[in-house]
Amino acid sequence: MDALTQLMELAGMPTNIFMTLLVLAGIAIFLVIMIFLIRYLAETAPFAYVNARVRSMESRLLKDHKMNELIEAAGANELIGFLEDTDYGPYLSEVLGQSEDPTVAEKALDTHLAHVYKTLANISPDSARKILKLLEKKFDVKNIKTLLRAKYVGLNAEETFKLLIPLGTIPESRLRELSETKSVEEIVNALEGTGYTTILSDALTDYEQTGKLTALEMSLDKSILESLWKNVSVDGTEKDLFKEFIGAMIDIENLKIILKGKADGLSSEVISNYTTSKGYELAAWKLKELADVESIEGVISSLEGTKYTSIMNESLEEFEKVKSVYIFEKALDKYLVNMGKKLSLRQPFGIGPIIGLITSKELEIRNLKIIIKGKIEGLSASEIREILVS
Repeated sequence: MDALTQLMELAGMPTNIFMTLLVLAGIAIFLVIMIFLIRYLAETAPFAYVNARVRSMESRLLKDHKMNELIEAAGANELIGFLEDTDYGPYLSEVLGQSEDPTVAEKALDTHLAHVYKTLANISPDSARKILKLLEKKFDVKNIKTLLRAKYVGLNAEETFKLLIPLGTIPESRLRELSETKSVEEIVNALEGTGYTTILSDALTDYEQTGKLTALEMSLDKSILESLWKNVSVDGTEKDLFKEFIGAMIDIENLKIILKGKADGLSSEVISNYTTSKGYELAAWKLKELADVESIEGVISSLEGTKYTSIMNESLEEFEKVKSVYIFEKALDKYLVNMGKKLSLRQPFGIGPIIGLITSKELEIRNLKIIIKGKIEGLSASEIREILVS
């Protein structure tokens, strides 16, 4: 009380006025706290149900001992049998007996992943649904790439359709019609009305000149990334978290394109055509600078001052041994997975767990594809472990 009396004397105020101001200050602080709590609850409450579902899905991700069991399996059929009691079981049950063709198992795994995205989009609040719906379009892109490759190598309609995933925004009936086309050019024209014809039309000229599908495929990837960036709002805690995640994804995909371009000896102009017009940490001017350097080592030097420097430098020694950009791609993918896990913990009652599940599920399926393909090609367990992203 003596301290309070001294404070009033220092302020030079009558006791009643000082006490009134003190009470008003307490009310103001209380209101600020309440506003913060109400805003936080308003943002996180819609995620209560979806995050309960996400936690359930996370609990069914494959544990380390299960992955080791798969790596040590005697062959692809035994491996698929080991997955019978997992979420992948219903999708892979029809693959038994066809295990010599990795594309059959890959399609089954991709179909499962597409269902995961669809489920998340259907149960998520509007703030997350829009981005998840855009991520679902990755399966449109995958189907279009499959169509392009199938016609490029001359597969017939039935052979082509068997490779497609009947999910995404393109209806199954339309996918069947697209399977009936005879050439790459026909596919581009037959996509009229889907939005993809416009995306592919410019790259079609490059295909006609080079006879390679690279420009067509990269234009599809670029369109998805730019759509994601355009639709991630900067307002609101939830969307800021999504922006950070999508931004890192775009930076990483741009880096992969630049590294692959340098490895393939592409010009800076060609590389710049394939990267997005905007990045997150890697702004447009930085992407141009990276595309303009002469070598992969130059790309790494130009990344100085960014969060990607340490990732690339840590992988440089291994790259020098094997001379494959896959070493960098693997390191960048690992970084994105770890980032997803960190964001999940940073906002455990909002959008965080969804981001964490997406990255973990994508990684798990990627590694399953590597293991299955490795078994079919006769790789040893140690050789398979070397190429897994962990």
